Amino acid sequence: MRIGIVAGEVSGDLLGAGLMHEIKKLYPNVVFEGIAGDLMQNEGCEAWYNSETLSVMGLFEPITQLPKLLLIRKKIYLKWLKNPPDIFIGVDSPDFNLTLEKKLRDKGIPTVHYASPSVWAWRQRRVKKIKKAVNKMLCFFPFEEEFYNKHNVPALFIGHPLADTLPENLDKMIERRKLGIDSSKLITIMPGSRIDEVSRLGLIFAETAKILAKKYKSISFISPMVSEKIKSKFEKQLKSCGIRDSFKLLDGKAMQAIAASDAVLLASGTATLEVALLGKPMVAAYRVSFLTYFFLRVFKMIKVDCVTLPNILIKKSIIPEFIQNNVKPKILSESVNNFLVDPSKSNKMKKEFDGLRDLLKQGANKKAALAINRLIESKKLR
Repeated sequence: MRIGIVAGEVSGDLLGAGLMHEIKKLYPNVVFEGIAGDLMQNEGCEAWYNSETLSVMGLFEPITQLPKLLLIRKKIYLKWLKNPPDIFIGVDSPDFNLTLEKKLRDKGIPTVHYASPSVWAWRQRRVKKIKKAVNKMLCFFPFEEEFYNKHNVPALFIGHPLADTLPENLDKMIERRKLGIDSSKLITIMPGSRIDEVSRLGLIFAETAKILAKKYKSISFISPMVSEKIKSKFEKQLKSCGIRDSFKLLDGKAMQAIAASDAVLLASGTATLEVALLGKPMVAAYRVSFLTYFFLRVFKMIKVDCVTLPNILIKKSIIPEFIQNNVKPKILSESVNNFLVDPSKSNKMKKEFDGLRDLLKQGANKKAALAINRLIESKKLR
């Protein structure tokens, strides 16, 4: 059994590794090959390129990387054309994977896309391409399956892996002691998992921390870093603001950092769901290039009122989220400070989050592996 798999970015690597682990239970001798990060490689994937190669975001930001990405996609397509895998799995990275999926499907290779793109929120016309590209779309959220059903795209709601793996009710002070932190107040700051996110948010988050540090004598900050590259970038930003000494930078350990905190300031993305499942109050920020934001708004490409996942799932704007020009240190610091001065606001937000785990805890990776197994077996019967 050979499975082609392409996962982009740190988040895709994490998702891909969990899925591979479950697939190996069904096919112990399976061979994985494609684009993978460290976690997927540890699960046995032969990586032709690293997942970080696909780490770009926005409408126009990928343009500078386009020649390289097109060449990579062509190379792996031709490689699989000569020696076709039994099935192909695209993990997230829709701009890269959907075109590849369509090409492979046209050649008779079954294709699965793991983690639906936010087609329900923006660029909805992509659903036409998805219909031609995938044999099965695996969805983390129930409203995604409903959306695809309306457009006659084979889809399955599998829940979210984070809801299956994140522990409940971690003790804040115990986690804080484990991390060697004794401050009375602790803020976790997560500027993003991509270099372009950190470039737009890191300095603003550092300035936000500086305002809070002036307000409170016993406050410290902790930031889990997804890679050395991100860590180096953010550390330079902290030093330029003169706030580096107030920060503890971790290699990974996001769960522990979130659990130990009083509140979290972060880039809007998958991490907001992790924070919600751990029951922590948060403030989210979202910034893209001026050109991307201009086109999103002028051409009305965004179809939702909120950008933060838990807000969309709960259907309430309970998480303060700040977009584009509203992402300013003074505004962010005031919003974070609200949770420090009024614990009832933190408790209220946690209660809103309580139902998310029940909604999303479905055994996602096992469900996904079984769906892939059914697709493989149905191909054998043809």
